[in-house]
Amino acid sequence: MRLSSLLYAVLACLVTTTATAARADPTASLVRIRAVAADGSLKLGSGVVIGPDRIATACHVTRRGSNIQVIHEAQRWTATAQTGDVAHDVCVLSVAPERLDLPVVQLRDSSELREGERVTAASFQGGRRIATISDGIVTALYSYDGGDVIRTTAAFDFGSSGGALFDADGRLVGLLAFKAREENVRFAVPSEWITASAGTRVDFPLDPMRPQIAFWERSFFARPGFLTFGLLGAGAHDNR
Repeated sequence: MRLSSLLYAVLACLVTTTATAARADPTASLVRIRAVAADGSLKLGSGVVIGPDRIATACHVTRRGSNIQVIHEAQRWTATAQTGDVAHDVCVLSVAPERLDLPVVQLRDSSELREGERVTAASFQGGRRIATISDGIVTALYSYDGGDVIRTTAAFDFGSSGGALFDADGRLVGLLAFKAREENVRFAVPSEWITASAGTRVDFPLDPMRPQIAFWERSFFARPGFLTFGLLGAGAHDNR
């Protein structure tokens, strides 16, 4: 009994230490995404490790990529499969049978967030090799298609698409997606959509002659109501 108690105490200490380390470094599970289309065009973005061989990112970065590279510091992997929901702008890459050997993020449902809650945006903004970290708050939550689209003051810009929006405990609540023309008005898509997209089959790369777009890329009157009222002209973070 004493040995079992000692082992339990050691394991508990290790778990606590690991969790603390993960909160201390929000970039540990962050990767860069490099997607090259058949015509040679290049899209840069960010991604978050959600499994031993899986990465969540933004579909508008990878949807036309015929060769998609996942990069972390000096390490590089090639995506071997992709599932996702283009309308929700959430894609999940797999590098199987290889493994990433990177920390896997813990997800937290966006429905548990509250306005005014502190959040942190983390991404490889502008294609940089060093991650950009920005703190902010949740300014609004918009219920839409089984999750809450998150409006935040945490700053991010071009190249950030697919990056992470963390809560104060380092849990992933959303993926960085797009901004409005208004200063400091940015949006992340909910973490619930990541789980839903992990098993959704889509034939990638998408046919450029039959484009599929995200909900926020639609024409003004076809967008959800929360993007048409007082937010004229939402713009993308896709290096266009």
